[in-house]
Amino acid sequence: MSFRRDFKCGKWPFGGQGGPDDVPSPTGAACLKISEILASADEHAGEYSFGGLAQTLPVVPGLFVNNVGSIPLPLAPDHAEKLIAKCAKSPFGHNMDTKMDESVRKSWQLEPDQVELRNPLWQIGMEKLTETIATRLGYKGVPLNCVLYKLLVYGEGGHFLKHQDTEKEDGMIATLVVQPPSTHEGGDLIVYRNGQVEHRHDFGKADATAAYFPHYAVHYSDAEHALEEVTKGYCLALVYSICLPESKYHLKRDQNMTMSDELANVIKGMGPDNDSFALLLSHEYTKKSIGELGTDALKGVDGARVRVLEEANNLVPSDKKLRLFLVKLVVKVVAALSEEGWREYSRKQVLHWYTTTGATLGSWDDKMLSRKLNFLNPGHESFLQVWQPYGVPEDVYSDSGEPIKRTKYSRFAIIAWSAARHLENVGALVSAEFLAAVAPQ
Repeated sequence: MSFRRDFKCGKWPFGGQGGPDDVPSPTGAACLKISEILASADEHAGEYSFGGLAQTLPVVPGLFVNNVGSIPLPLAPDHAEKLIAKCAKSPFGHNMDTKMDESVRKSWQLEPDQVELRNPLWQIGMEKLTETIATRLGYKGVPLNCVLYKLLVYGEGGHFLKHQDTEKEDGMIATLVVQPPSTHEGGDLIVYRNGQVEHRHDFGKADATAAYFPHYAVHYSDAEHALEEVTKGYCLALVYSICLPESKYHLKRDQNMTMSDELANVIKGMGPDNDSFALLLSHEYTKKSIGELGTDALKGVDGARVRVLEEANNLVPSDKKLRLFLVKLVVKVVAALSEEGWREYSRKQVLHWYTTTGATLGSWDDKMLSRKLNFLNPGHESFLQVWQPYGVPEDVYSDSGEPIKRTKYSRFAIIAWSAARHLENVGALVSAEFLAAVAPQ
C-alpha cells in the first residue's frame, strides 16, 4: 500500500503527472520519435561492425589443407611458405573487372574446398558464434547461414586498400573474418562509415591475446573496409559470408540506413524545444559497476538502446551533438502516523551524476522538487510499472518513538541534452562546483 500512498496525488518523480495506469509520453516531436526508434533497439538495433575474442571457438581449429597437410597455429614461417605455395594470389574487383595489382591488394587465397577444419568443436563453436552475430546484426532468432568463402594469407607487406565486398552468396548480409591464434604485427581491419573510420579491429593485439585465442570481426557486406599493412610475420584469416536463409530473404534491410542512422537524422533535427530527455534503464546496477565501467556495464535492452544512441550521436555534426550522462535518480518519501492515519512527512529527490565512462560528477539534492525530466518511454510502461518495482520500504521510528514509513525509489537513467546548450542546462540544474566539473575542457 505504500506505493499507492506515496503517489496518491498523481504527482510522480521528476515532474510526472497522471494516474498509476497512465502511460506517459515525452514532450516534443523529436523526443517522441527517439522514444519510438529506441523501442525496437532490443531486437532490431543492427550493429554496423563488431568483433573481439571468439569465445565459442576452440583455440586449435584443426586446420588441414589438401596436399599440404595439417597447419599448426600460430603460423610459423616454414608452414606459411608451404601454404603460400598452394595458394593463388588474391585479385580484386574494379569496374566489373577482376585485376591483380599488389599496390592495391597483396595476399594469397585458397578456395573453401581445399580447406578442412577438423576439430569437431569448431563447427559447434561457429554455430554458437553465428547466433551471437544474428542477434547483434538485428536478426535475433533468424537461423543465419555462415559459409566459408576463402582462406587468406598475408605476409610481411600484405595489405588491402579501402574497398567494398561484392555479394558472394544469395541473401548475403555481412562478412565475418575469423583469425586463429597469430603472432603477426600490423594488419588491423579498418571499417569505414560515411567516409570516416567507424571501427578498428586489431584481433587481440592490443591486449596481447592474439597469439593464444581466435578473434573475429563482422561488418555489413557493403561497408567500406581496408586491411592495414602487415609489418611482421604471417597472418591467416578465414573469411565467411553471413547469409539469410532463402525463406527469410524478405527480411534483408537497407544496410545504409541502420537504426543509428535513423536516430541520427532525428537528433540533427532537434530544436530548442526538444533539447533534453531522460531514458530510464531497465536493469539495476551498483555504484561500483557504473563507476568502473560506465555505459559498458549496461545489460540487455539497456545496452542495446544506449549503444545505438551513442552510435547515432557520433554520426551528427558537432553543433548538433548531445551530451550524455549516467544519472542515478533517487526519490525518498517519508510518512508519519497521525490521528488521521499515515500522512506524508517529507519528500526529496536526488540526482547522482556520472560521465558515460563512469567518472563521478557529484550529486544534486532537488529539495524543492523543481526538476522535471522529459522521460522517453520506449517500453510503453505505465507510471506504476515505471516506479513500483524500484521502491524499497523501510519501517523505522523517530527519536520520540513514533513509527515512520520510509520508502526509497531509485533508478539509473541516461540524461541527454544539446551540447550547444550544455552550460545553460547544467546551470539550471546544479551547483557551481558541479558546473565546473562538467564544463568543456
